[in-house]
Amino acid sequence: MALIAVGIYKIGSIKNSEDFMVAGRTLPWYILVGTLLATWMGSGSLFSGAGLGYRNGPAGLWSSAGAWLGIALIYFIAKRIRNFGKVTVPDIFLIRYGPAASILATITTVIAYTTIVSYQFRGGGKVLSLVSDGLVSMEQGIIITAVFAISYTVIAGMFSVVYTDVVNGILMMIGTILALIFLVDKVGGISEVFSVAEAAGKLQLFGNWSSERVGDVSGPVIAISFFVPTMLLLMGDANMYQRIFSAKDGGSAKKAVLFWIIGVIVLESAISMLGLTGYVAVTKEIIPDLVAQEQSSLLNHTEITMLEAKQAASESIIPAIARFAGLPMFLGLLLVSTMMAIIVSTADSFLLIPATNLTRDVYLRYLNQNASEKNILLISRTLVLFLGLISYLLVSQFGTVLSAAFTAYNIYGTSITPALLAAFLWKRATKQGAIASILTGSTVTIIWTYLLPSWSGFTNLNPFLQELTYPAASLSILSLIIVSFLTPAPTKESLKPFFID
Repeated sequence: MALIAVGIYKIGSIKNSEDFMVAGRTLPWYILVGTLLATWMGSGSLFSGAGLGYRNGPAGLWSSAGAWLGIALIYFIAKRIRNFGKVTVPDIFLIRYGPAASILATITTVIAYTTIVSYQFRGGGKVLSLVSDGLVSMEQGIIITAVFAISYTVIAGMFSVVYTDVVNGILMMIGTILALIFLVDKVGGISEVFSVAEAAGKLQLFGNWSSERVGDVSGPVIAISFFVPTMLLLMGDANMYQRIFSAKDGGSAKKAVLFWIIGVIVLESAISMLGLTGYVAVTKEIIPDLVAQEQSSLLNHTEITMLEAKQAASESIIPAIARFAGLPMFLGLLLVSTMMAIIVSTADSFLLIPATNLTRDVYLRYLNQNASEKNILLISRTLVLFLGLISYLLVSQFGTVLSAAFTAYNIYGTSITPALLAAFLWKRATKQGAIASILTGSTVTIIWTYLLPSWSGFTNLNPFLQELTYPAASLSILSLIIVSFLTPAPTKESLKPFFID
């Protein structure tokens, strides 16, 4: 109710489409920190991050560490991004690489981001179902989450999103850290956590991922394959660029990015440790072994593999902690609020981005260049509703949060990020190189995700070729470099807007 009240209150701040899309470019650094943190921390962190911690211990942070490095690199160009002063990532592609690259960027963003929204809905359904002891079914929980997130985003756009994100960010930090402290104490202290984890083989540098794959694929190969797509998504994340565009100036943007990395490191590490401590609590029978129960239930469905069942089951550990670990009532409620805050804040942000892209980069540019501000706002809100419905329909396409996140991260990260970073960092990048990179990244991702795994000889390939990340990222970057060198260099005049420090 509080979130809805803020959204309704902020309707009065929406005077034009720029207010709806980039909050009128008025945000100070401390507001930016909250919204950047709340946006990045979604179901991918809450469920797949905790699940990786449950199964692999601290090695699960290889996935999160990709984001940490990505933010650190973005810090050095944050001022350039803000000074460029546009609204969307396709705006960048249009000016740097031309209309064809801009359209491809828009299509890729819509596909990847609706997928990301879909697993936020799944995450919300899982939380509501588990903490209500089945009173709310998984399907009902998904519908409740979807209706709330879509409605909230439609109400007031970026203004409502960023200011509630600050509250959500605070909730995340307090709820997660207090729950971790309580549970560590309950299982016997931090030394007991590491003792049990070591006995179970969960303190290896690269985890025990090799046991989760068919064929000769080593832990390091798998660990880095999680690291790279997370880093690529973060460095090209349209949410981040749109929020940096919303900063009141370049200095505020750079300062916000600095504090953002600190918050992400603390929060993702706490979530991973909460997953590992949850595993210890299960072994001590403090928490019922819901993982085994859910895994057994999932395996009744013949289309679910053992690996998918194991992943999906372990992703339920934080809701299980909230319900069964004996947390004080205020802390249990706070943890549930934290989970829903993480989910809703990410869902509304990832809904707003593709709606903004389609409004500005398709409707305004090619269909109705003279549209009134009232018409633009109507189209933006209608697209939020439409994309939300598409995301809801995508929920059933992925068995786990991790599989959906991995697919979305690779589609976007390998297709968009190389050319996007090159726009600000490499003056020799050309429009032909950017188009080649986008097409190569998306094509390889589709082939490796949907076609190659069904080939009987797939498991006999070199381990680097079995993991999608390596061929998709490598070939995308090579395409950008090779084609750029084979085509005429951009003019110095066209590069000026991208190198303003």
